[in-house]
Amino acid sequence: MRIPVLVATVLVTATAVLLPVTPAAASGNGEWAVTPTPAKNPGPTPRLYFFLDASAGQRVLESVRVTNLTTKVKTFLVYGADAYNTKQNGGFAIRTRADEQTDLGAWVNNPVTTVEVPARTSADIPFTITVPANATPGDHVGGIVAMEAEASGSAEAEGATVRIQRAVAARVYLRVAGTVVPGLNVPELSVTIKAPLFPVGTRGTLDYRVANIGNVHLVPTGRVTVTGLFGHRIGVKGTLPTSDLIPGADGTFTATTSGIWPFDVVTTRVSVSADGGVYAVRSKRSVVISWTGFAAFVLVGLLVWWRLRRLVKSRELKPRGLAGV
Repeated sequence: MRIPVLVATVLVTATAVLLPVTPAAASGNGEWAVTPTPAKNPGPTPRLYFFLDASAGQRVLESVRVTNLTTKVKTFLVYGADAYNTKQNGGFAIRTRADEQTDLGAWVNNPVTTVEVPARTSADIPFTITVPANATPGDHVGGIVAMEAEASGSAEAEGATVRIQRAVAARVYLRVAGTVVPGLNVPELSVTIKAPLFPVGTRGTLDYRVANIGNVHLVPTGRVTVTGLFGHRIGVKGTLPTSDLIPGADGTFTATTSGIWPFDVVTTRVSVSADGGVYAVRSKRSVVISWTGFAAFVLVGLLVWWRLRRLVKSRELKPRGLAGV
């Protein structure tokens, strides 16, 4: 439940620790940043994200730092949210405050839900993650979000004015103890090649889907190779997986091909891999025929055959007529 603004302000004074501004090393938009609160005895590398381990039923206490980089006081709404991957290109994203949180976002409890941060100042805000007793082993991914309390912009959408509230999140990767099974798959590969009207080179498009079928987050790298008849190379341009893919998520990627012959056998191969020896591949073969070119080829062949036949017949010896005695 959201704490009213007035109460939250009191909690900030009592619970959140205000600090001088420090440069943001992780998520930020130039006006504010959201990062894990540095440890009391930090190591050589600052924490960019939360990487946490817990058992089912355990509670984890943490703190997030919200830094106001501007010269004015800013008020933020602070909440936990689930992560997800967009269907197009599998981009990493965090759900909005209005969305239903069903995983890590629902496990987060922060006593301070509204915080006012003075100019050039940071506020450390505590929060608790309560892992359910029936939580599945593996990675659960989300974020601690600081969203501006008041809209700072607007946009036109379908004839209506939409107010825009910007948000920044610090990612949270929580691994629940148990068996870890990483896995990738390429469940779909669609290849479309338009047969050329005339016997000239043609182009094509391909769409493929990459899915994380394991229970740990992975950052897959992909490779698409397309070859034609006799192994000739076909050019490929398009998107490849680059984002962190959370367990159970997938993304669709698109590419275009060029340099396909009018009569060709095209082999498309998509492979994806990730750390830990995770690997998956899918391939597809397509036959390309320019039917007008094929018809012209057949017609030329028939003409050549007809001409050769006439030539052969013209050279055959024919018996002369017998003269009477």
